Amino acid sequence: MFENREPQGATKKPKLSFTKLAAVQASKAGPAIELQGDPQAAPVRPAADRRQLHSSACDYLNQVFYAVRNHKGFSLRPGLAILQEMAANPPAPDELFIAALHLDDRNRFAIHHSVNVAVYAVKMAHDLGFDPDRQVQIGMAGLLHDLGMALIPENIVYKQNPLDPQEMAAFKNRPNVADKILQGLAPEYAYLAECAAQVYERLDGSGYPRGLKSDEIHEFAQIIGLLDLYEALVHSRPNREKLSFFEAVKYIFKSCKTQFQRHYMKSLLRVFTVFPIHSYVQLNSEAVGRVIETSADQPMRPRLQIIYDSQRRKVLTERIVSLAEAPLLNIVRSVSEKEIQDLVEGLAAAHHPSEEGGQTVAEPIV
Repeated sequence: MFENREPQGATKKPKLSFTKLAAVQASKAGPAIELQGDPQAAPVRPAADRRQLHSSACDYLNQVFYAVRNHKGFSLRPGLAILQEMAANPPAPDELFIAALHLDDRNRFAIHHSVNVAVYAVKMAHDLGFDPDRQVQIGMAGLLHDLGMALIPENIVYKQNPLDPQEMAAFKNRPNVADKILQGLAPEYAYLAECAAQVYERLDGSGYPRGLKSDEIHEFAQIIGLLDLYEALVHSRPNREKLSFFEAVKYIFKSCKTQFQRHYMKSLLRVFTVFPIHSYVQLNSEAVGRVIETSADQPMRPRLQIIYDSQRRKVLTERIVSLAEAPLLNIVRSVSEKEIQDLVEGLAAAHHPSEEGGQTVAEPIV
């Protein structure tokens, strides 16, 4: 759930209109250059502490949501500082990226979604060759892209049944709400409002709220829109289960190829691959393994640690298989965490969903 308590030690402020809110934000934010600069020069957190950045970003966004609900101002500085740390010399494997991939709490999705998109945006920006300042900028745009969610009632946000037309309209209006909140910032932050307004636009004009096309859509919004969709597909929501990483990628490349730049879709495949790190897969030998290393050049052939043999017996000694060096072995499907839990508990009949035909997916609103 959202954090509804005022941060400890905060002082009471008069309620503000959104126009005044934007002015307060701009005055508190300060120039971007003070917090950006070269992330490579920033202190590098140990790998174990990188995961804590996810929690720090969630705490910051909770405070921002609280401020928006109460028409109070908020500072961009803490968020920019967090993004700068995210961009600073990420190790491999990166515990922050792993957390953004696998942490799945449908009761906190409204906050986790935007934090995950911010992490993904920094990662993709690095792959696309963005300079350090732009990595931080697109990460901040990802963090605040769904700010309109703060003003949707929680009983609608966490509704387990299908949304009625009025509730659906509220979700589809949130880009306009976010734009209104952010559009009074200093000129160097104008991209935040523009991106928030355009994240759900699509190249072929099928998006909303304005049906923009092609170059009418900000570059950051095009990238964040793709990452927003991917994140929504691979994480649970109150009214639906998540897809496997494989099914999410297949859906995007099969059903959304006219909606996103091919260049960005290829980057998505390089960054996440088909079977991301720490996901589970089944081989044609019937063995089950956990992905421990991925390759952008061979996204279907990662390095695995075999955890269950072909008879579904737990492998007690370390067994590593590099599929790039094992031409007779292939991945035949993703294995869900539920199936792994069944195997851990010794259940005889693990569920084996077929991925031959894929799943029917309606593009998620959130």
